[in-house]
Amino acid sequence: MAVIVLIEFFFIKAKKEIVKRYTPSMEEVEEKINLLEEELKEKNELFLTLPRRARKILSLSKVIDKLISYIDREKVYNFLGEKLIDFFPQADNILIFHFDRKENFLELTYSFKKHDVIIREKRGDIMDFWVLKHNQSLIVEDFSQDFRFDSSQSIAFQERNIHSFISSPLSLGEYILGVVRIESKKKKAFSMDELRLLRIFTDVGAAVLERAVLFQRTKILAMNDALTGVFLREPFLERLKEELMRARITETRVALGLLDVDDFKKINDTYGHSIGDLVLKKLAKILEKEVGNSGNAVARFGGEEFIFFIVHTSREEAKKFAEGIREKLSSAYLRFRRKSIGFSVSLGVAIFPEDARDFLSLMEVADSLLYK
Repeated sequence: MAVIVLIEFFFIKAKKEIVKRYTPSMEEVEEKINLLEEELKEKNELFLTLPRRARKILSLSKVIDKLISYIDREKVYNFLGEKLIDFFPQADNILIFHFDRKENFLELTYSFKKHDVIIREKRGDIMDFWVLKHNQSLIVEDFSQDFRFDSSQSIAFQERNIHSFISSPLSLGEYILGVVRIESKKKKAFSMDELRLLRIFTDVGAAVLERAVLFQRTKILAMNDALTGVFLREPFLERLKEELMRARITETRVALGLLDVDDFKKINDTYGHSIGDLVLKKLAKILEKEVGNSGNAVARFGGEEFIFFIVHTSREEAKKFAEGIREKLSSAYLRFRRKSIGFSVSLGVAIFPEDARDFLSLMEVADSLLYK
């Protein structure tokens, strides 16, 4: 009997231990409930942000479609800056720097300022140099606490009290075209998602900018003579027509000059075509320098012939100018095999509107005066 009572006692005690072990306490239940509620809250917040994210993605898609339609570099920079303002409303300033690879420096090309502040770092700040050096995107939540930078050396921090920013290179692989920086006075103003968004902007922007650069180079090649670098005939004539129309409205004069190298065939026959090319290049360089670019223009008209126009001038001024060019060209020499090779030119100048009132007639007059 005593044994049975003892067994029952131990059985009841073991049962209580098992129930206690596998029955959660009120605190444990409440903790699990809290965790589930937090998880549900996070899921709900994510669900609520989905329409907003979808709208942002759709908006970004439209921006990219518009961005890739530009072929002018300045327009690309301006459009990019304007859209960054829309996507990052918390930004105090947005800066876009162009990177000059030849001279190896940054140059401020676009700036948005929410407040009336002065942007002094026209050639970049320490964080821009970091992005340029590493060719990586960068996020800083609190500039004063970031071990990578000495905030005392930053113009943005010292003068504008900038604490956080995101920055990204405008780059295609290792080829860097610039840097974009979006900054705020507040700490932790930007998230990693926003840094990724900025990177999308800069990646597309870099591709569009590179296309704009290539388009400009192609345009220059189409407009300029490959040997001498001055205008080709057709682009020059378009410019001349525009200037004559402007002169007609403003009632001003335009001088048109035709220039021909004397005995150029003899130079080619005697010294070779490579020397003839050097003569043309030297002539074009002198002519372009003398004519200048303040509304004036020079072109290679064909072979050894060149043409130029000068705006806002008189007959006497044009005549004096033509004689000055003739003298400079006559005193210009090339060295070849210990010999000095000189050359002379013939020049004819006609004045709009006295000599003619349209460009074809003006050229005929200049051509008739070429050897007089």
